[in-house]
Amino acid sequence: MLDKLARMLRGANGASAGEEPVHRHLAMAVLLVETARADFADQGEERDVMRRALVDALGLNPDEAAELVDSAFSHSREAVSLHGFLDTLNRELDADGKRQLLEWLWRVAFADGRVDPQEEARVRQLAELLFLPHSEFVRMRLKVEAEQAAREQD
Repeated sequence: MLDKLARMLRGANGASAGEEPVHRHLAMAVLLVETARADFADQGEERDVMRRALVDALGLNPDEAAELVDSAFSHSREAVSLHGFLDTLNRELDADGKRQLLEWLWRVAFADGRVDPQEEARVRQLAELLFLPHSEFVRMRLKVEAEQAAREQD
């Protein structure tokens, strides 16, 4: 009986009644924004990293990436919960896609040259909610940290 009620409340796309499904690219961008906003500091460098990631990884042009980042900031500020975004990503991304997203989250966290405890906690939380093992959380951090250090030496 509960299954029948749940099916009635969901549309054909699985969204709750009155809810639109979340597009995967927007969901990814919102998680990047959540990482950038975690330390309550200016997000200038983080915005640049987000736009580059969206251009490189998703094949967007710079204007589309900038528009997506702006939309993600708006959605992030208005969201009561990240559930819809995480649900979309957990359904639509395979393990490799989730690892790539985790790498982007770390790149955003390192954008200003350091990772604040709040940023690390947010990335850890998002990795757990994406069902990624802790070893991936650590491996991606070390990878991005090493790349960051190599850039600083050049």
